[in-house]
Amino acid sequence: MTNNPDQKNVLLLLTRPLDGNERFCSSIKHSLNSCEILDNPIQKIEFLPAADEVKKKSILIFTSINGLRAAEKYKLSNKKCFVVGENTKKIATGLGYEVLGFSRNQEQLLKLIKSNKTFECLVHIRGRHTVGNLCGVLNRDAVSCMEIVGYNQEPLEIKKQILQKVQSSKPVILPIFSSRTAELLKSNLDLTGFNIVAISEAVEKILEGIELGELVISEQPDLKCMQEATLAILRRLIKFHSSTR
Repeated sequence: MTNNPDQKNVLLLLTRPLDGNERFCSSIKHSLNSCEILDNPIQKIEFLPAADEVKKKSILIFTSINGLRAAEKYKLSNKKCFVVGENTKKIATGLGYEVLGFSRNQEQLLKLIKSNKTFECLVHIRGRHTVGNLCGVLNRDAVSCMEIVGYNQEPLEIKKQILQKVQSSKPVILPIFSSRTAELLKSNLDLTGFNIVAISEAVEKILEGIELGELVISEQPDLKCMQEATLAILRRLIKFHSSTR
């Protein structure tokens, strides 16, 4: 990868599904300026029919926006929930949900729920590929919880034209939002020299052994911190270029 980038030569590769890439850029476009944005989702979200009936008094758990979208497709009357993620909370509130608890990650959410065991039943609507076993942990701790696989994440390939660009001499910044995304990217791309923003240490571990340009772990596993870390790398690349002129 080149050591002398200016901003117009920096590639930002975004691989989130659905409108995730647009959401990532929406509030920071002014900071990206002429940075070339490459939009290539590495997964496609396919919503699945609910296999089990959800009791009307059940409280829902959303650990992703797609879980929330799945619930909306089921047209559930349940309007109380726990959520992971600031954006999930914002969207849930906008859809009329009463958010009983919010956390930045699944571990914090478990502690929050287990601190109050008065709920009749919890229902976690999740993707087929997920990290952790939230429902199992709750049940082991005598908190009644069932789970519904509300969507599947089908893998997608890197488009040929984007593959050619990231294999050029231009520096690439690549935010990675999940362990599954990291695994898919590792299988589809030579990530040598890429500048990676990892949402967690679990993502970092998957990339061990790859000679990266830079790897930064987000301070918190949320959109805002991922954006800030991405912009920090971009500023360092541009500053380095300016200092070598």
